[in-house]
Amino acid sequence: MRNYLLILMIGLLFVTAACSQDNQTIVEEPVDDEEQVRDKNHQKSEVETMKVEIGEIGTTESLDNIKNQPVGILVNDLTLDKELSTDTEEVLDSLNEELHNQLVKIINETKDPKVIEGALIKLLGSPNYKEAIENAEAFQPEFEVPYLPNPKRVSESGNSEEIGKAIILLDASSSMLLSVDGEVKMDVAKDAVMRFADVIGQESEVSLVVYGHKGSEANSDKKLSCEGIEEIYPMGAYNSESFQESLSNFESKGWTPLAGAINKATEMSAEIEGTITVYIVSDGVETCDGNPIIAAEDFVKENEDRSVNIIGFNVDKKAEEQLTAVSASGNGKYYSANNAEEIQETIEYEWLPSMGELAWAHMKAPGPWEILAEYNRYREEHKTIRQLIDKEKERIDAAMNIIITKEMVSLDTYKEIEEIISSRYSSKIEIYRELESQKIEEIDKIADEIKDRVYQWIEEMEELVYE
Repeated sequence: MRNYLLILMIGLLFVTAACSQDNQTIVEEPVDDEEQVRDKNHQKSEVETMKVEIGEIGTTESLDNIKNQPVGILVNDLTLDKELSTDTEEVLDSLNEELHNQLVKIINETKDPKVIEGALIKLLGSPNYKEAIENAEAFQPEFEVPYLPNPKRVSESGNSEEIGKAIILLDASSSMLLSVDGEVKMDVAKDAVMRFADVIGQESEVSLVVYGHKGSEANSDKKLSCEGIEEIYPMGAYNSESFQESLSNFESKGWTPLAGAINKATEMSAEIEGTITVYIVSDGVETCDGNPIIAAEDFVKENEDRSVNIIGFNVDKKAEEQLTAVSASGNGKYYSANNAEEIQETIEYEWLPSMGELAWAHMKAPGPWEILAEYNRYREEHKTIRQLIDKEKERIDAAMNIIITKEMVSLDTYKEIEEIISSRYSSKIEIYRELESQKIEEIDKIADEIKDRVYQWIEEMEELVYE
């Protein structure tokens, strides 16, 4: 009996110990409650922090205010393109639960209409105002900068010498890849040739021949390069866009077949009567074993209405001697230019202006259609801002719908919030329109400045030509 009681007592001790362990496990569970309390405190802290930031939003009074508006924490992953292209309902569908939860937290903390309106911006404000506004502010009209040469001398008759048909030979050998005053020589030469053609093309048919643009400067490519002489703008009426495109279709690469290029001009002129003037822009001597002096002689042989004029661009003494001899053999003139400014001045000095240039000069100023095109081009950039304002308003209106549907605030408070939202929206639209007006005025101002320069230039040139 005693043994039985002893066994019973030992069993009860085991049961008591087990229960004690179970009780300890149950006691540990409130730790989760502590974590929940910490989470709630953290969430409360987040809301309080949000309230402080909201208080700093203030009113929308300028573009800077809009650019610096807080980015909505629920939409901060929207890029500019994505925000513009994504339907608002699609964005809100992905945010529905989180938006609802955030609204509950905020309204549990405050019923102040201004704070709630600011919180809506903190949740849903566009993250792309800064980019869109800066893009619009940076817009510049793409009016063509007019070439207004400043000739230092005209002929005694008051006009430039007769050009007739013009063949421009442009050296694109590898040496044109070198730099002069920080600019690639080929780029400078192309710009000068473009401007020159823009002028003489008003009166003359123009052709552009390029050489040295095939192969490379390697010996193995010498034959390809020396034979690669190409008329890239066929002789005919001048078209600025086509001519410019032809200049963009080659790069400097190889050898210098100067004699071959002049021979090409001779071949092209075989069936042409009247005055033909060759203009060569080159930076070096013949390297393809030809004789450019003889080639120039052949070009003008038995035809006193032909000439070969050469601009030696940043050349050494040896090249200058050869190019001078070539131009002399071709009944033409040699001009030296050591940098971008001089090559442009050389063209202006001897060959401009002409009667035709003056007759067409007013076309250098932007016309009504060009100005209108720039208005429209700007408005395409500008409307992005309006689209962001509207997208943001749609998101905030959806949040307001949740607030009133779920009766989170009184009707009077809802109306106050709505009035503040509407006021901010109207302010943004007004600023948006002010920027548009400002940029349109800037476009007009730039166009007027170009017009003034053109008409002033016409007056100055008329004095030179008709004096």
